[in-house]
Amino acid sequence: MSSANINKEFTDFGKRMKTIAILTLLSFILGIIGAFAFIIQIGAYILSFIIIIFFLLVLGNTKRAGRELNNNELLAFKPRFLFGTIMRFIGQIILSIGFMLIEDLWVMIIIGLLLIIVGSILRYKAWSGLQTFFVTNSQLFPQDISYKGNKGAKLCKIATILDMTIFLSFIGEILRIIGYFKLASTKNLGGAPAQTLYQPATPQPATVSIPSAPSANFCPNCGSTVVSGARFCPNCGSDIS
Repeated sequence: MSSANINKEFTDFGKRMKTIAILTLLSFILGIIGAFAFIIQIGAYILSFIIIIFFLLVLGNTKRAGRELNNNELLAFKPRFLFGTIMRFIGQIILSIGFMLIEDLWVMIIIGLLLIIVGSILRYKAWSGLQTFFVTNSQLFPQDISYKGNKGAKLCKIATILDMTIFLSFIGEILRIIGYFKLASTKNLGGAPAQTLYQPATPQPATVSIPSAPSANFCPNCGSTVVSGARFCPNCGSDIS
C-alpha cells in the first residue's frame, strides 16, 4: 500500500469536489433564474454536463484509492453512485413523459417514481459507505479533514432522502452543495500530516543480573581449592596469604 498514492487520490478527489461544489452552486442559481429565462436555463444544463464529467473523475479517485486500501466501501462507491444516478435520470424522464401523456398516465408515473426511489437508495448507500470509510479510517487523515469528510458524506446522504420528496428537494440540493464543499477539504491532504497512530512500545526483556561466582585459588601445600581472599587453607591449615 503506497501512502503517497492514497494522498494523491484524495487530494485530487478534494480538488474535483470543490469544482463540483462551485459548479453545482452556479447551476442551482441559474436553474432558479432560468425559470424565467430560457437561455440561462440552457447554461444550467451545460454546467450539469460539466459536473457529470468531474464526477466521473471523482469516481475514478475513489476506485483507485479503494484498490490501494483494499476497502470495500470505497470500491462500492462508484457502482452504487453511478447506477443510482442513471436510474434517477431515467426515472425523471419517464415521469416527465408520463405527465404529458393522456393514456397510460399512471403506469408511466409509477415506473418513473420507482426508478427514482431505487436510484436514490443506491446513491444513499454510496454516500453512507463513504461516511463509514471516513469514520473507520480516520487515522489516514488529519483530524479536521476526517471530520469534514464525515460531515460532508452525511449531508449528501441526507440530501438523497430529500430528493425522493417534492417539496424538500430544494433543501436537499442546498445540503448537497454544503456537503460537497466539506468533502473538498481533502484537497489539503497533500500538505497536512496524518494523525499519529498509537503504537504500544515493544516490551524489552528484563535484565537479570547473575552474581558472579567467587574466583577460586589452590593451596600451595596440599592443592585443595581455596576461596579467593582466604588466609588459610581449609584442608591443611597452611597460611596462603
